[in-house]
Amino acid sequence: MKFECFATTIMGLEDVAARECREILGVEARPDVGKIFFEADEDDIIRLNLTSRTIHRIFVLLSRSRAEVLDDVYRAARSVDYTGFIGADQAFAVKGERHSKNKPFTSMDMAAAVGRAVIESFRERTGVRLRVNLDNPDVQLYCLIRDSELLIGLDTTGKSLHRRYYRVYHHRAALQPSIAASMLMLSGWRREEALLDPMCGSGTIPIEAALMALKVPPGARRLSDLALNKLKFIDGDRVREIAEELEAEVDLGFKPRIIGSDASPKSIKGAIMNAETAGVLNAIRFMMGDVLKLGGWLDEKPSHIIMNPPYGIRMGVRKIEEFYQKVCTSIRNAAPDARLTVIVSKPVVFGRALESAGYIIESRRQIMYGKLNAFIIMATPR
Repeated sequence: MKFECFATTIMGLEDVAARECREILGVEARPDVGKIFFEADEDDIIRLNLTSRTIHRIFVLLSRSRAEVLDDVYRAARSVDYTGFIGADQAFAVKGERHSKNKPFTSMDMAAAVGRAVIESFRERTGVRLRVNLDNPDVQLYCLIRDSELLIGLDTTGKSLHRRYYRVYHHRAALQPSIAASMLMLSGWRREEALLDPMCGSGTIPIEAALMALKVPPGARRLSDLALNKLKFIDGDRVREIAEELEAEVDLGFKPRIIGSDASPKSIKGAIMNAETAGVLNAIRFMMGDVLKLGGWLDEKPSHIIMNPPYGIRMGVRKIEEFYQKVCTSIRNAAPDARLTVIVSKPVVFGRALESAGYIIESRRQIMYGKLNAFIIMATPR
C-alpha cells in the first residue's frame, strides 16, 4: 500500500533532502518549505528512517487542507479515519506547530483540537475511546500550519534522525549532523577522495563522511528509538529484516582518506570518543594541528576541505575578519587545489576573506540553523 508522506528537514536544504529521498527510494520527492513530499510504501518508510542522513522526521500524511480558524482544524482532523494507524489499546498524543502568527489560535490550541477530533473520530468508528498520554505515547500525531496550509501527519520516526547515536562528547558549537551530511553531499566529495576538516571540533563532519564512505545506515544504529516500532501498520519483522539487509551492505573494508584536525586537545579527544562510538574510528585520521599553521603539518593534499569555522566572540575569536583571512590564506597555501565548502554566519565577511586568498565563490546558500541564519559557501581556487 502506498502512502502520501512528508518529511521535515532544515530550511534551505529541502532540495538536498529531496535528492537523497529519490536516491534511497527511487521515487519523486517534491521540496517544500522545511519539508519534502513523496509517496512511499511500508518498506520505503522503514528504509528511509534507517538510512537518511539529511531528513529529521518522516510522517504519513493524514490530511492536507486550508485552515483559517480552529474549527477548520477540528473539521480536517475529524474527517480522518485513524483506525488503520492507531490500535484501540494504544495511547496517543498530538504535537502542534503554528508558523502563522496571524492565526487566532496557538500551537497548543491546535493540538488540543486535533486530539479531540481524533478521539471522536475513532470512537464513532469503533466505540472505543482512545487514551491520551502526553509523556510516552504509543502513537504521536503532528499538526503543522504555515500560512493557511494545514498538515496532519503520523510520526513514524520519534526522536529526530539528526540526533545521531554516536554523540557522547558534546562540543558547545557542534554542527548538526544533518547539516554536515548535506554539506558533504553539496560539496561533490566522493568516498575515494581525500577530505579534510581543519577545525573539526567534536568530529561531526569527518564522522558523517566516514559513515557515508562505509555505507553505515545511521538510523539502523538506533533502531529501538524509532517510533515505527510501535505502529500497527508497520511489520516489526520487516523492520528487522531491512535493518539486517542494510547492515550487510556496510563496507568496513574500505579505507577512506578522511582527516579531522583541531588546535584543541580536548576537542580531538572528544572527536575520537564520538568516532569510536560511531564505529568509524579506523576510517578517520585525527590530528592535533592549528589551521593557521596548516602547511607545517598537513602531509596529504585534500581535494575537498569542509569546515564549520568559529562564528565569533562566543568561540573566543574577537577579530573575526582578520581570523577568516588568515584561515583562508593558510588553507590556500597548504592545499592550493582543494575545493572549499564552509558554513558561516557572516557570508560577506568570509566571502571577502576567500576572495583575498584567491578563491572564486561558486555558490552561497542560506539555511535556518535553529534560529540562526547561516550560509553554506562553496568556493574553488582561482
